[in-house]
Amino acid sequence: MDQITNYVLDQMRVIGNAPVVFALAILIIAGVIWWALRWRYSGIIRNRERTIALYMNRLGGASPDEAKAKIDSLEGQILTLKDRVWPKLPPTAVADLETSLKTREPPQQIAIVPQDIDSIFLARDLVDAFTRIGWPAKQDSSMNGIPDGLSVWPDNELGRAVRDALDKATGGPVAIREDKYAVEHGSIAIGIGYKVA
Repeated sequence: MDQITNYVLDQMRVIGNAPVVFALAILIIAGVIWWALRWRYSGIIRNRERTIALYMNRLGGASPDEAKAKIDSLEGQILTLKDRVWPKLPPTAVADLETSLKTREPPQQIAIVPQDIDSIFLARDLVDAFTRIGWPAKQDSSMNGIPDGLSVWPDNELGRAVRDALDKATGGPVAIREDKYAVEHGSIAIGIGYKVA
C-alpha cells in the first residue's frame, strides 16, 4: 500500500513541476477525441437531417397533427371505396341464377353494363352465368347514367324473371326499369351502378 501511495505522490510531483505540458497533453487528447467523435457522428447527423427534410417536404409544411388528420381522412376514404366494390357471386348463387333462368326463352341479347371498375367482377360473373345457359351475353359500356344498385331493363315478363333471379342470387334489391328500345329489339340490359351501402 505504501508503494502505491509513493507512486501517486511521485506522479503528482512530476505534474506539479510541468503543469503547462500536462494541461497541453490533456487538451491535445481531448481535441483528438472530439475530432474523432465529430467525424464519426457528422455523417449520421447529416443522414438524419436529410430524412427529416424529406419527411417535411412530403408533409408540405403540415404539423404532425395536420398530417395525422390527413392520414385518418385518407384511411376513411379507402374504407368508403372498399364498400363500393361489388363482390363476386358465390358458386351457389351462380348455380341458382342459372337454374331459375335456363328454362326460359333467351332474349336476342343480354347486355351487362357496369358503372365503373368497382363492378367488373360481378359483371364478369353474370356474363359467364348467362353464357353457360345459352343466352347471348356481353359486357357493354354504351349506357350513361346508370342508377345506383342493380337494375334490369325492360319491364316485361323476361325482365322481371331476370330481376327476380338476380334479386335471389345477389341478396339485394334489384330495380326494374322501363326501356322501349329493349322491348322492341328483344334484348335485356342489366345495369350495375354504384353499390348502395
